[in-house]
Amino acid sequence: MSLLEPLYVPRARRPVQRQSASPRKILVVNGHPDPRPERFCAALCDAYEAGAQAGAWQARRLNVGALALAEPETIAHETGDATLELMRWSNRLVIVFPLWLDKPPERLRNLFERLARANNVERPASVVVTMEMPAFAHRAACRAASSGHIELPGIKTEKPIFIGCVDMISAAQRKRWLQSIHSLGVRGT
Repeated sequence: MSLLEPLYVPRARRPVQRQSASPRKILVVNGHPDPRPERFCAALCDAYEAGAQAGAWQARRLNVGALALAEPETIAHETGDATLELMRWSNRLVIVFPLWLDKPPERLRNLFERLARANNVERPASVVVTMEMPAFAHRAACRAASSGHIELPGIKTEKPIFIGCVDMISAAQRKRWLQSIHSLGVRGT
């Protein structure tokens, strides 16, 4: 037995260490107003969150549809403090929602309006948008209108991912989307 043998640790057993000043803390927001887990938005959030955890990132979830947001005042009193704390905890957001009438759902917009007023800090966010229309048609309409991206108060959106014809895509296509979103979670992007 050599003197070096006790010092040898196989590469596969070494823990993964990230060389960043602060740990990546990702808040995954399911912006669908229907909190049922069988919704495709919920599955996309699950895939991202599982990927983030597999990539050794810290990830938490916020389900907008599960919040009591019947009245705007409810946000501040019942869910505002806890939701604001989640926002402050994270240094990155991933927001998944269906596109309704060319906008994010009203509950999601209202929540981010209240949080933007309370927090007053713009956060970077990756955005995944599901829609019934073909994604290429929506992108073309955005270019024609010169908007180019989805607006949420207090959020600096990066290039959004559009998943079009969501009600008509096959199970195989859904699986590919879930794998793709899982990969983004692993990278924390």
